[in-house]
Amino acid sequence: MSAAILVIGATGTTGKELAKILAKGGHKTRATVRSTSNKRALQALEVELVQADLNDVGSLEKAMDGIQKVYFATPLVPNMAELSSSIITAAKSAGVKHLVKLSGGGADSDLDTMAKWHRAVEREIEQSGIAHTFLRSNSFMQNFSNFNSHTIRDHGAFYGPHGDGKTAYVDARDIAKVAYQVLTEDGHENKAYYLSGPEALSGAEVADILSAATGKAIRYIDVPVEAARASMLGAGMPAVIVEGLLEHYRTMKLGFTARVSSSVEEITGRKATHFAAFAQEEREVFVG
Repeated sequence: MSAAILVIGATGTTGKELAKILAKGGHKTRATVRSTSNKRALQALEVELVQADLNDVGSLEKAMDGIQKVYFATPLVPNMAELSSSIITAAKSAGVKHLVKLSGGGADSDLDTMAKWHRAVEREIEQSGIAHTFLRSNSFMQNFSNFNSHTIRDHGAFYGPHGDGKTAYVDARDIAKVAYQVLTEDGHENKAYYLSGPEALSGAEVADILSAATGKAIRYIDVPVEAARASMLGAGMPAVIVEGLLEHYRTMKLGFTARVSSSVEEITGRKATHFAAFAQEEREVFVG
């Protein structure tokens, strides 16, 4: 195995974008996949694929054979910390030199449960002795495409319990560009970067931008917390994840996710993507 960089979560929102630019940049890249993963996009990039299970430290150690640097993004699941711990354990055993973790924008605080989960993983990495970089991302712009597009298409609306709270949404492709720089140049070891878009937007402001991009009226509808809880539980989401998300929506409502950072531009040399540009690019997703 000859690749020097491993991407864990390469079929996810940031991982797939990172794999693309690593391959385009000529970097020998390996990506972990599961037996059920859709591998076609990664195969087209000629990225080396290796099957691994985040619950299986041994499979992760094999995936890291010969690897110097690892980027990882774990799914939002109740055992996120345990899965991350498997990655850290395998990295130590395999002699990985640099771990780059996709973390949360509130990981430097105790604002909500998910922030605490991310910070617990960060602490374990710090204690591992492995050089590390934490990418503390605000909410993705792509969440609107991935989770709200169906109600926007069908009802001309998206829903949430975060009132008039503003969030500095960040384009996942910008996160991938930052990760690329961190993985391919020196000077980012043992640092944490808060990543956001260039502006903080309320739900109503997002709706106005989407309306302008699509040419149809789109509304943000603030819903009561209990209604949001019932909807998420009804969709089969684990209760611990539902409560974590509701806590996060509360931090949004209180304005804690509105902080704007210049880190994307400082690290990549390119300005962070505005939501209006994202909306134009994703227009067909919202129109149907």
